Amino acid sequence: MLDSALLAAIKAGMKGELDSVTVYEDAAAAAEGEVREFFQERAEEEKRHFNYLLGYYKKATINLTPERNAEAELGTNAKSGGTWRSAIVGEYFLKQIATTKRLSAAVAAAIHLEADSIRLYRDWAARAEGGALKELLTTLVEWEERHYADLLRIQEESERYYFDLNRFEPF
Repeated sequence: MLDSALLAAIKAGMKGELDSVTVYEDAAAAAEGEVREFFQERAEEEKRHFNYLLGYYKKATINLTPERNAEAELGTNAKSGGTWRSAIVGEYFLKQIATTKRLSAAVAAAIHLEADSIRLYRDWAARAEGGALKELLTTLVEWEERHYADLLRIQEESERYYFDLNRFEPF
């Protein structure tokens, strides 16, 4: 891949991360308690992704294959798994998502943003020539896949409350 194409891809990734931050922060502002906390944590994760890509972009203007370890620098182990239910997602959480159309829409929008990020990072990783950059992009794919799966489960599980609480009836 040409250096200019890779730099453009990283910039596009940074924009996608900023879009995700916006969606998550807006959802957090509309939520309370554990739901607010969940969206705030997601916004912070996306900010870390953005900052990491920004650092890569700044460094890439000179050298596209710096020796960096994304997992170590961000303090996360992408392969550790974790579970979306581990701390806060329960019945009250799901009901709050379901009762607020704005939060339901935020989850739906975030699902699409995460899916777009997965596709972009996977494509860039396939074309990346530098080992460190390929590792970074593969790590980002894994993180975004976890976000996507978490949000999809939240959407699916809150759906049963959504129809009941929003009283879907014929016109």
